[in-house]
Amino acid sequence: MEYYRNKTVLVTGAFGGFGLCFISELLNRGARLILSDTPENVRAVGEGTVHITGMEEGRDSQALFIIPADLSSADGCRALHEEYRNQGIGLDMIIHNAGIACWGEYADVPPEFNEKIIDINLLSVMRLNALFLPEIIGRRGHIVYVSSVAGFVATPLGVAYSTSKFGVRGFAMALHGEIRKHGVRTTIVYPFFSRTPILKSRTFGNPAVSYLPGFCSSSPEHVVSCTLQGAARGRLHVCPGFFSRMMWLAARFHPVISAQRKIRGYS
Repeated sequence: MEYYRNKTVLVTGAFGGFGLCFISELLNRGARLILSDTPENVRAVGEGTVHITGMEEGRDSQALFIIPADLSSADGCRALHEEYRNQGIGLDMIIHNAGIACWGEYADVPPEFNEKIIDINLLSVMRLNALFLPEIIGRRGHIVYVSSVAGFVATPLGVAYSTSKFGVRGFAMALHGEIRKHGVRTTIVYPFFSRTPILKSRTFGNPAVSYLPGFCSSSPEHVVSCTLQGAARGRLHVCPGFFSRMMWLAARFHPVISAQRKIRGYS
């Protein structure tokens, strides 16, 4: 896919489930990568406990550098941007992939944990865009946001997560209305449940969580492949997989579903 060849791409949350797939796919497509994750995850890569598919094929020169950054704070976002500027290279694309979640009734989740979810999933996106936007506009770049089906279907037992993803979707669409005149592309992706570590996020209280059958969840590789294909084609909204597309259509044609997703024991 020539769209990504020689483009410089910043990937946040680079060493998580989707992040590792983005790295592999973008390496295969000839992109040059700036990778960012928490200091703990960056250390894990340095210690060899995280395997990056594609690096063993001699493409390590495409990974320009790794920036450890705690995106839960404004200082962490500024530190990422400052380290990027110190390298003196241009940026063509940001993939906002960093995110965390938890499960449980809102009253059972510590307020500081809910706030951390908003900080990382939403505020870091807004902060990083404020810092990088002049560069992206100047290079007529592309911004990719990993949202979620929970970003247009309100999801009990994941209130802060759903709120953050609704926020990402609203922010991305509103900003798109301002920057498309500069030739900047926007792509928002809405995965359904995907087989990534976020499914094993911390649980608070004793929520009556009903787990979906395995066939309902998609592979992270499929989500990332659909995202990159959709972005290359200039799509604003990408719904990867059958269940994501069905939920998107259901929310459009039967909007009441967007008010609240029904869960056994809570309806």
